[in-house]
Amino acid sequence: MEWQLEYDVKQLETLGLSIGDVKILVNQYLKNESLGVAKILGDDNEERYIRIALVSEIGTEKEIELALNQINVKKINGKIIRLSDIVSIKKVESQPTSYYRINGLNTIYLSVVADESVNQLNLGVAVKSKLAELQRSFPADFQVNPAYDATEYIQEELNKIYFRSGLTILILLLFVILVYRKLKYTLLISISLIMNIAIALIFYYLFDVEIQLYSLAGITISLTLIIDNIIVLSDQIIHRRNMKAFLAILAATLTTIGSLVIIFFLEEKIRLNLKDFATVIIINLSVSLTVALFLVPALIDKLNISNDLNNRKIPNRTNRIQRFFSILKSKRLIVYFNRFYAVQCQFLRNKRILVFVFIILLFGLPVFMLPDKIEKEGTFADLYNNTFGLEFFKEHLKTPLHNALGGTWRLFVQKVYNGSYFNNDREETSLFVTATLPNGATLVQMNYLIQRMEDYIRQFPEVRQFETNIMNPKRANITIRFTKEHQKSGFPHQLKSNLISKSLELGGGSWSVYGVGDGFSNDIKESAGSYRAELFGYNYNDLYLYAEKFRTKLLEYRRIKEVLINSKFSYYKDDYQEFKLHLKYEQLAKAGIEPYQLYVSLKPYFENNSYVAQMSNSEYTENIVAKSKQSQKYNIWDLQNIPIILKEKEFKLSELATIEKYQTPQEISKEDQQYKLCVQYEYIGSYQQGHKVLEETVNSFQEELPIGYSIKNNSKRTWGWGKEESKQYWLIGIVFVIIFFCSSILFNSLKQATYIVFIIPISFIGIFLTFYWFKLNFDSGGFAAFILLSGLTVNANIFIIDEFNNIRKNKNISPLKAYIKAWNAKIRPLFLTIVSTILGFIPFIVGFKESFWYPLAAGTIGGLLMSFIGIFFILPLFLINKFK
Repeated sequence: MEWQLEYDVKQLETLGLSIGDVKILVNQYLKNESLGVAKILGDDNEERYIRIALVSEIGTEKEIELALNQINVKKINGKIIRLSDIVSIKKVESQPTSYYRINGLNTIYLSVVADESVNQLNLGVAVKSKLAELQRSFPADFQVNPAYDATEYIQEELNKIYFRSGLTILILLLFVILVYRKLKYTLLISISLIMNIAIALIFYYLFDVEIQLYSLAGITISLTLIIDNIIVLSDQIIHRRNMKAFLAILAATLTTIGSLVIIFFLEEKIRLNLKDFATVIIINLSVSLTVALFLVPALIDKLNISNDLNNRKIPNRTNRIQRFFSILKSKRLIVYFNRFYAVQCQFLRNKRILVFVFIILLFGLPVFMLPDKIEKEGTFADLYNNTFGLEFFKEHLKTPLHNALGGTWRLFVQKVYNGSYFNNDREETSLFVTATLPNGATLVQMNYLIQRMEDYIRQFPEVRQFETNIMNPKRANITIRFTKEHQKSGFPHQLKSNLISKSLELGGGSWSVYGVGDGFSNDIKESAGSYRAELFGYNYNDLYLYAEKFRTKLLEYRRIKEVLINSKFSYYKDDYQEFKLHLKYEQLAKAGIEPYQLYVSLKPYFENNSYVAQMSNSEYTENIVAKSKQSQKYNIWDLQNIPIILKEKEFKLSELATIEKYQTPQEISKEDQQYKLCVQYEYIGSYQQGHKVLEETVNSFQEELPIGYSIKNNSKRTWGWGKEESKQYWLIGIVFVIIFFCSSILFNSLKQATYIVFIIPISFIGIFLTFYWFKLNFDSGGFAAFILLSGLTVNANIFIIDEFNNIRKNKNISPLKAYIKAWNAKIRPLFLTIVSTILGFIPFIVGFKESFWYPLAAGTIGGLLMSFIGIFFILPLFLINKFK
């Protein structure tokens, strides 16, 4: 509720007053003025005296009305003019600015937000219990309905992560049983995993790691990495009877940890999500080193695994799986493979230059990123423009050259969509109805239109709940949800057809109905334009003049028909217009009238619910607003022709100004403490030419702007994982540096560290092809795959090179024979670690294509597969000599 002071402008002018004088007077009395003593009739019909003193506190309705009426305004000819003589004071209901209803009933929306340190699931249960308790004390026609419960989504995601974790452990253990066919070895893996997680929980607590969706997923992914360390070290102890592989495991783990540290340097919105994800993996990997060093050797000794595996007899070959592994272990087969692999390595080593050229072209050269033209002046720019900038090159040579040299990198950049999955399949089946009215419509009109649609929806018992949100007079939404038994039935489609027919029957505005099947819309909107520019400045009026000047420059081009100036960009053209006064400065000067005086004299005629003051107590507040009687009666003709008093003379507005209707910004926007205006238009022609026109116009206009004003081209827009996020690819270079230093310390060789780093881009080819072949969306999960894969890819290379160095130290044999021995020694655990890592990511690609997790898993799997090809074919080319 609020107190309304309704006044007559002409009456105030007769008394020599203005509404501004009245507002000031009311505010003064509200602060500290005592109005004296008055006699009123109380609620018990007995007369009583009260002292009237408004000190910004709410009393009874009679006391407030009496107090406002007793305010002395002016004394004319000995007569005191009170506020009640010039205004009509009444208490009215405040004008609504929006509506929110559930099932057509007025609704109060209560939002409960959990504190950061609170368990949201427990809080959700407590809130639901409290609401159920309050429901019992409500009247019969009052009810509480949950509109949105975030704990349902959290619980669903937790259940999914629990399922993935269990499935990951089950797949890995089955894989270990299938390969080793020994219960004791499976027990070794299981005990090591349990101890690793148990110790890691202590560090989660010490480092204050928040256990949430991302951190739980990080634990699931780290299980495969933990098993990798256990497999490699246990294989070394069982078959080589030493622990020389631990230094290689340490270096490999440090490279993975180093690559994950980059996440802490990402943009804040990405870092906040991935911080706990990276932290739990780093903790688990660090703990796994301790478990591998101390627990795994002890378990192998106590469980007597070494003797059992070495003394195991060849199993009966009636079982196909056993027969397969028996064949793989056949010494004759190993000898044949070694001969073939040695010949292959010799052949590829002799053709090493061709192989490297092929790999580089397969990865791709960034020729497709070269600009069409260099705008700067200089010898290099002239040479570039006279070769790559020629029209003949662009039309006939550019595309074939890009296809030939761009490789998989070009396919990834140009063909892969940068955006997240929206997981629409996981959402509850719903229908959405949207109504729009043109500018100038009122909230009452929109509310009446929506109420008729609500009455129609209410008759269907299959509808569980529908929510109405009338944001403003121009737009309203209705969200319809169904009972569980009808969500998967044909009723939503049937209701959509009925709603389309009902919307056409109601008319009155534009309607959209969507949610299932093909959407419907009878809204005809014109595009606001895809070419955009932003102007910034410290003075709004001057900035708008510069925006109009920029619009004039754009309209000089015949292919630009219309240019819009707004406070923000929009997809569709807005029909919002305002009446604008064009002052006749010569007439104003002759009459001695300043522009602000004209504005002050006109403003009171059209004031409606203008704020005056506020009264409050400890429970609530009530506003005092002013409203003129003319605001509901005057139109444009009255404004132009009814006399107004200025300088004690009467004038018509038509003598001092003209009124025209223009499309103008609806609001004032600021960015970085600067006023902002957005210029938007459409160019008839090719995108490249239109962008060139805008770029040239923006650059030339920037030179004309004074200090404190700027203009920026905003036409290049990206969605999802876009241009701003892509700037962080330079962080992958830091990963390369970390891996290079860790490898060089382990091998005491910069050359061998370089070999390690060279294999990483080969694994990236797997990511490029995975996203291109399977048409996957690339988002922050894909970027995380690049980072994680950089650490995982080098592990196998580190193990092989470390074994190669150990063999070369102890035996005086050729590099080829040393590499074949290192390969035979490490291929089994390396193959197992790569396969186990791939199997660990499979639960993340089963089911829905979720944002982040699906691209992360798919990219990592594709990269690991390609990394194995790099190990098999490319790594030996660095380590062996050329053969004659």
